Amino acid sequence: MDKEMIIPKVSEIIVKNVIAFHADHSTSDVVRVFNEHRISSAPVINESNEVVGFISESDTMKCMGNCLFFDEQRNPTVDSIMSKEVYTAKAEWDIFELDNFFIERHIRSAPVVDSEGHLMGIVTRRDALLALQKLLESRSDYKKNLKEPVKLSMHQKLIMRLNNLS
Repeated sequence: MDKEMIIPKVSEIIVKNVIAFHADHSTSDVVRVFNEHRISSAPVINESNEVVGFISESDTMKCMGNCLFFDEQRNPTVDSIMSKEVYTAKAEWDIFELDNFFIERHIRSAPVVDSEGHLMGIVTRRDALLALQKLLESRSDYKKNLKEPVKLSMHQKLIMRLNNLS
């Protein structure tokens, strides 16, 4: 019989060392930082550490693509391309509430804020998935039903592709 499951809270899985931007940062700053740190989104905060927006790689790609395509020599600020409607997660939610939040809103990450809107951290779908995996692995029946993934050799992949072409 399984021991009682302890459901993690968002506060236990958030990343507290957050990369954030101010509204006056340039889009080229954002692109550089996204690529350097291999992240895909970040909160935008004001001087009081309150979340005022959210910027994603989609926002920056649209902006940079337009600038390059139309050969514009401009470098817009974050304020002009960020999402001003921000979906925020609450630290007291459990991971099931967080999962529903991500699924219902079709988002991949969200800033976690306190009751006054100050940035506490950020949480991603990957963080939630890792927490769910740990929870699943704590169940006694999990390991006996675990299977290895199928791994195809290059030869097998090539044969499958050739068969699909005919």
